[in-house]
Amino acid sequence: MKALETYFKKRKKAINLILEKAPDCYTVETFHELRLEIKRLKALFELIAFCSKKFKLQKAYKPFRIIFKKAGKIREIQLEQTLLEKQPNFHLLKKYPNRLKKLETKEIKNFFSTANKLFIKKLKGKYREIIRFFTKTSKKKVHRYRNKARREMKRLIQKNDFKKKQIHDFRKQLKEYQYNEKIMNPDQKKLVPDQDKLSDLLGKWHDYDVVILHLKKIISTFKKDSNERKQIRIIIVTMTSKRAFLFVKINEALPYQTFL
Repeated sequence: MKALETYFKKRKKAINLILEKAPDCYTVETFHELRLEIKRLKALFELIAFCSKKFKLQKAYKPFRIIFKKAGKIREIQLEQTLLEKQPNFHLLKKYPNRLKKLETKEIKNFFSTANKLFIKKLKGKYREIIRFFTKTSKKKVHRYRNKARREMKRLIQKNDFKKKQIHDFRKQLKEYQYNEKIMNPDQKKLVPDQDKLSDLLGKWHDYDVVILHLKKIISTFKKDSNERKQIRIIIVTMTSKRAFLFVKINEALPYQTFL
């Protein structure tokens, strides 16, 4: 199907352009954009796997998953640094910001030890193996997949409320649905703006959730009576409150009767 092939080539080009950048040209946004492009590609793979039993999703996605996870570790550290800097008591932290910076440097080095010229060359070979599935995919099967995905999203979006443990999975499903719908419907954003509102809330909630989890893990590495531990505990309480507020906002946005 031509639309799928064109979309795949755009994703391939975008990923290649990022990976071929010199390491010192990478910014916080570069790692974020790389992960977004791989998410779009993964959603597309899910669609193709539905349309073709011969398409081995896990095998095709494996090399992308490797760099996605490594970039994710960097992204989480950078996200935590950003959120910490917004806290009123950030200036009272003396040791932890430096520890985060060292951890970021370590993970960046680890990323580029994998995402080297040889890896990029192998990735380009993988593209050639995959593209034939897009050219052979029928429009009828794609529409069948879209209808199935739309029914599932309607079922989820019409809930009166979410439990906390359901939000992360729903966020991933919503993104996958949005990415694939925009292939066939580029003006989707204009038609259903509520999707972007909900995605934004879910994204912010997830950011706080990731950082809170990490802070809870590292707090025990500081002495119980230390000022550093005290300040981190205050930050955890503040962020937990903000996460709870976002949780309420997400459920207030449900259900969307005109979402799809």
